[in-house]
This record gives sequence, structure tokens and C-alpha cells, in this order.
Amino acid sequence: MMAHIRIRPNGRIQFDLHIYGQRFREGTKMLATPKNLAIAKSMLKTINAEIDLGTFKYREHFPDSKKVPLFEQLQRDKHPDHQYPFFDHFAEQWFSRQKGKWKTSYQNAVQNNLDKYLLPHFGNTLVNEISLAQVEHYRQRLMETTKADGARRLSNRRINNILWPLVAIVSLAAEEHKFDYPLRRYRALKEEKAESSPLTLEEVKRYLGAVDPQWKDYFLIRFWTGLRSCELHALQWQHIDFDHHLIHIRQNWVNGEVCDVKTPKSRRSLKLCDTLFDAFKRIQATQLLINDTNFVFTGEDGLPLDTHFVSKSLWYPTLKKAGLKRRRPYETRHTAAVLHIAAHENPLYVSQMLGHSDTKLLFEIYAPYVANASRTDGTAFSELMKSEGVTGK
Repeated sequence: MMAHIRIRPNGRIQFDLHIYGQRFREGTKMLATPKNLAIAKSMLKTINAEIDLGTFKYREHFPDSKKVPLFEQLQRDKHPDHQYPFFDHFAEQWFSRQKGKWKTSYQNAVQNNLDKYLLPHFGNTLVNEISLAQVEHYRQRLMETTKADGARRLSNRRINNILWPLVAIVSLAAEEHKFDYPLRRYRALKEEKAESSPLTLEEVKRYLGAVDPQWKDYFLIRFWTGLRSCELHALQWQHIDFDHHLIHIRQNWVNGEVCDVKTPKSRRSLKLCDTLFDAFKRIQATQLLINDTNFVFTGEDGLPLDTHFVSKSLWYPTLKKAGLKRRRPYETRHTAAVLHIAAHENPLYVSQMLGHSDTKLLFEIYAPYVANASRTDGTAFSELMKSEGVTGK
């Protein structure tokens, strides 16, 4: 096994490697100038030394090469008696052991991170040979991935979510296979705080005035309650207590299935004010004419609404029609919080309405609106909206 360098007809330097009975050629963008040849020869010397010592890692020298998987598979086949497992094998075991603790939607998210990111890059690496430098280099590549317009494709939060299974897997492997944990000094990226952009009261009126009448009550309920999409779409008629004027939040609709709410605090009951009471009654009357379903909000297939459908077909087109700036559908939640505070509702009531564990998040995000909050039952908000003529009728 040996590596050489050669000059291609276009004058650029190429590495030519013969390893495991296979020839690997890796071109470079370096022209064969004296300076570049010196750099290439130094790299060649390192490669050959690593080949002699049995420590050569194709990925470290040619990280973007399409030949990396072939080399690593040949290396793996050549040395089947390694003391430690390969990352892909141990990751599969780890996932099998952990998935019972997670909801199906979270299982799918972790599996996607493994399949799309971690296994292609680390799969053929012995789990004890994954280094801090290797992880940080890979993370930097993820940070530098851009969209067509030059903007970052992955946020710090998304990258942290991609890499945490790697950290967990290597940590468990180090404990069970008795090797030094290499990621002790690893630190997650600092995550950016999402900028909220709630609608003003006037903008809410413009939005409800522009939305298709079929969906007016749907969005009115979003603006009034601050419910998450997954909570609203999972609502069944059994959760609407018309006798006691309550909405019971008990489940989510995620990836085509009903599951438990996100946290214990998310399991809550909201006051059904007159405006909401009337809205749900109108929906119920209309729905009975169309189909017989237990879910309050359904698509044409009779299943709960799909979040992507709401975003692409309803939310964004209506914003454009109303002449409002583009923002996430999640802003209906922020809007509900801001308008309740503006109506001088008690912050504790607003936090409970949103399903927060305490008022800390409310004060951090909406501090300018919290002053003088006093009431506790939601009537102030309802009266504010009525006085502005925003009732949904």
C-alpha cells in the first residue's frame, strides 16, 4: 500500500493511492508550482507514514471525497476483529434501547438525524476513534452549509439537535466499552433566540377580514387561545365542554397520529368565552352538514388539519392578501399572549393559558406588555376584542 503524487494534463496536482487492492485518485485545485508541490509532498509524507502505521483515515485527508465510504468499507472488511464496535452498529443498538422512552414523532426525528447526518459521516468509524476534533470539524461544515441565496441552511439549534445523539452514543459507548470519553470538552453551540413578531390588534382585524370565511373561526380561535398547531388540530368535540365553558387540552396531532401533550403543564383547560363559544358552535353546525368526525378541525380527507397545509395554503396567502408582513404561523400564539397582556390579564393566567411551567418565559419575551396586569379570568381580553368589534360574527 502506497501513495504517490502526479501532475495531471491540466497542470494540477493529483494524489494516487493504492490501498486494500483498490486504486484511489484524488484531484486537487493546486497548480504544480514549486510552493504547491512542497505542500503536496509534505502531505504525501504524512499519508504514507499513516499507511505504514495502519492509522490512515481517508476522511481526514479528503473529507469531501465521494470515495470515503468505499475506503471505509474496504478498511472495515479488512479488519473485522476490532476490539470496539463501529459507530453505526453501536448507534443502532443505542437507538433500539432508547426509543421506547420517546414519542413516535421524536423517534422519527432522531432516526432522521442518524440516517441523514451522523451515519453517513461517522458510520464506518470505530466508536472509540471518534475525536473531539473530528466532531468539531464536522460541526463547522454543517455551519457553513448555505442555501441558494447564501443564507445558512442550518441554525445553531438545528445543529445541536443533529449532534446530541452522537454525543450520547459516544458517551454510552465509552462507559460500556471502557475507553476514555473523547468529547468531555465538547460544548453545544449557543442557540439564537427566535425573534417574535406578534400581530397588533389592528393587524388581527385585517387578517380576519381577509381570510376565507371558511377558515375565519379557525384563525379566530388561534388568536384568542394561543394554542399550538398540534394542540388545536388534535382537538376533538369531547374536549369542548359547552356546559362548563371550557376547552380541555389533552393531546397533540403530530406526523399523522394522536399523542400526549408536550409537558404536564401543557395538559390544561381554557376558559371558553362567549366569542369562542359562538365560534365552536358555528364550526360544529357546519361540520355536521359535511361529515361525521370526532375532530374539530379536519381537512378534505376527514383527518385533522395538516400543519403544512395551514401554512402554505391558508396562513401565508392570507397575510399577503391582507398586506401584512410575512411571519410564522406560530405568531398567532405570540399574538394571543401580547393581546392578553395588553388587556391587563394577570401574567399567571396568561402563562397557564399558554401551557408554560411558570411566568418566567412570559416576562422574558413580553416584558414591555406585563405592567399593570391585574385580572385572572380572561374577561378583560374578551371585552377588549368586543369593544373593537372583533367577534368573528
